[in-house]
Amino acid sequence: MSLKKLTMICISGLTIFTGCDKGGSSFSVLSGTDQFQQASTFVPRKLDVLFVVDNSGSMRTSQSNLASNFPSFINYFKSKGYDFRIAITTTDAYYGDQFVNSGCSLCTVEQTRFRSGTTPKIYVVDNNTPNLESVFGSNVQVGTTGSGDERAFSSLKAALSSSLNVNFHRSDAFLAVIIVSDEEDFSHDDMTANESYTQPTLHPVSSYKSFLESFTNASAIKDFSVSTISITDEACRLSLGGVSKVAIRYMQLADMTGGSKNSLCSPFTTVLNNISASIATQTQANFILKSRPDPTSIRVIIDGVLIPESATNGWSYDSVANSIHINGSTFQPQAGASITINFDPAKIN
Repeated sequence: MSLKKLTMICISGLTIFTGCDKGGSSFSVLSGTDQFQQASTFVPRKLDVLFVVDNSGSMRTSQSNLASNFPSFINYFKSKGYDFRIAITTTDAYYGDQFVNSGCSLCTVEQTRFRSGTTPKIYVVDNNTPNLESVFGSNVQVGTTGSGDERAFSSLKAALSSSLNVNFHRSDAFLAVIIVSDEEDFSHDDMTANESYTQPTLHPVSSYKSFLESFTNASAIKDFSVSTISITDEACRLSLGGVSKVAIRYMQLADMTGGSKNSLCSPFTTVLNNISASIATQTQANFILKSRPDPTSIRVIIDGVLIPESATNGWSYDSVANSIHINGSTFQPQAGASITINFDPAKIN
């Protein structure tokens, strides 16, 4: 008996390696015909972005650079039709969480609220925000009067956990955290500033990966990442006066979560492009097949264009996950694109 030809068209949604466990794509087939077909349009995965910005006295130029170079970060996601949200917190947000009952004047829950520099306040910007670049620019310039005891890790936890920021992260969205600071993180248990890597109450870097896993109910790299713009080497440290430390802990968390590590001394247009590209790679289109294909027969068509098979810039088949992955940036579909995957079913011995 000749093998039936299967034609499968993407149902709405996007999955990042995890199949359907995060609300992503699925495929189904219609019975009773020589072809199996279901048609829909492509919907990119949702994206939630939290910038953790150092608001200490040395950060004015870096904040200004973030504001003026923001298009280098957001243009890709706008062009592909991502449903994104972006919020800002600071490296002293931890005051309003970890030490809220300590009696200090700064330690109120208000410290954990996302920052806004607009009137009226806009705490979260998205793809529908008028004058998006301008609003982000106002929000990200958080000032330079914050604490010199910068604790980005405990601050991201404080902001994401805050009752003032509920519903920011969506369960089916990729969460991208971006830390921008010229100091190392020394998040620990008490309020006294302590920049020792051997202090007994220093929080392990891995504990913040664990927090993000719990917060997202998901896993690193495919569902969240932490990227950094920080002091990444001795040359940068010396060029900034030599009083800060190389951000070893930031880079460790970036490595644990598949984030992008970037130097505060590099042009911000470059580093924001790097982070955008890193997140784009982690949110590339991935389509789960419901039937096993003959891999040699697979054809992938996006908006009528036949896509080449390529592990770097085209499609590839994952036999373990039984999925088609779109690699690189050239052929990533835009929102509303028509995705068709044709293949012969695998031969049964």
